[in-house]
Parts: sequence; C-alpha cells; structure tokens
Amino acid sequence: MSGRMLAEVEVFGPRSCHVQPHADEEWSVSSVSRSVTSVDADPVIEEFTLKGGDEPPSVLQNDDLNVDHVFAYEQRHVFQLSRAAGQGCVCERIEAAGCVVHEFSADTDSLVVTFLVDDVPTLREIVDDLQSEGDTVKLRRLLEDTSTETDRPVVLDRAKLTGRQREVLTRAHKMGYFEHPRDATAGDVADALDISTSTFTEHLAAAQRKLLDDLLDFR
Repeated sequence: MSGRMLAEVEVFGPRSCHVQPHADEEWSVSSVSRSVTSVDADPVIEEFTLKGGDEPPSVLQNDDLNVDHVFAYEQRHVFQLSRAAGQGCVCERIEAAGCVVHEFSADTDSLVVTFLVDDVPTLREIVDDLQSEGDTVKLRRLLEDTSTETDRPVVLDRAKLTGRQREVLTRAHKMGYFEHPRDATAGDVADALDISTSTFTEHLAAAQRKLLDDLLDFR
C-alpha cells in the first residue's frame, strides 16, 4: 500500500474560485468536475452541482452567459461554466503540488476539498500556499493509511486544552459547526456560549492549533 494520507482542507473566503460564489443560504455546492485541455489558451470547463431548497437557485436567474444550467434532478441543479486556466484557485494550487482533488463542497462562507497527499511536508506546503488564496485555511481531517509497518498511531493530548477551549470545541461540535454545510454559524455558537464571535474564533483557533500540533507532529 502507498502510505498516503487523505486530507480534508477548508478555505474560508476563497478569492479565485468561480464556483463557491454561487452558493447561497439555501443552496450549497455538492460537487465539482473539470475538463482541461493541454492547450493553455483554451478555457477550463467546470460543472458544479447545487443542492438544497425547494425554489430554483438564484443562479438560474443570473444573466451571466458564462454559466449555463445543463441538468436537474432530485432537488439538484447542474451548471456549467467556462473560465480561463491558471487563475490560482484552490483546486489548481492543489493540482500544482501533484495531488488530485477527490471531493469538493462549498457554502456561503467557505469551500472544502479532499485530496490524497504523499507526506506531511507536502501537505504543509499546500496549506501554506492556500493561505494566499483565502482568509483562513483549516485542516479539518487527516486520515493515514495504517496498512504499512512504519505507520504509528497518533495520540492527541486533550490535557493541553484549557477548560474554555474544550467547552468551545464541544459546543461547536454539538451544534453542527463542523458539518458542511454548517448547521450553525460562528455567531450562533458564540451566542450559545454567551461570548463574542471574535472570542469564539480565538478560542477555537487556539484549540485546533494545539490538537493539530500533535496530529501533524509539529514539535
């Protein structure tokens, strides 16, 4: 077996993505596929699926001629768009590192991509590179192939977290903040904890950093 890792990364406020802006409060992007030719001057064709509410998504009323509605089924609408290549979007940056995006989803706040990566140094380089594409980049999940003899279990030391950090993580998890699309926003969780949104995000970032230090062996 390869010993690769499956990484799930969330990018908040992506700047170059042409798909994520089509998500709204009712409709989320559930998948994206792309067709790229070998000629740089030719456009990239992307198809994305919106999944959600009862009424047609707002993009259906969009007069942008670069976006076409091509299919509909089971409260899902498939759109196709054409754009220039080499715009530095999240998927292109991951592919430039030699990885393939397996899954893509997006809501009004962020997009989530899942891909296989060979090692932690490569993952660090990808995450560092994505920092310039979004407001915030978070590693949501990392699964290791444990079929090889050199693999070892990862121990997460929860004692590193303060009581407040554990409370924030627990409440965020119970309210569905880590689901995608989210069941609760940062403001919702902050209100439930009776703290400001900025205080919530500070506690959350500190807790995640401590856990990820153990997970990625950042010592």
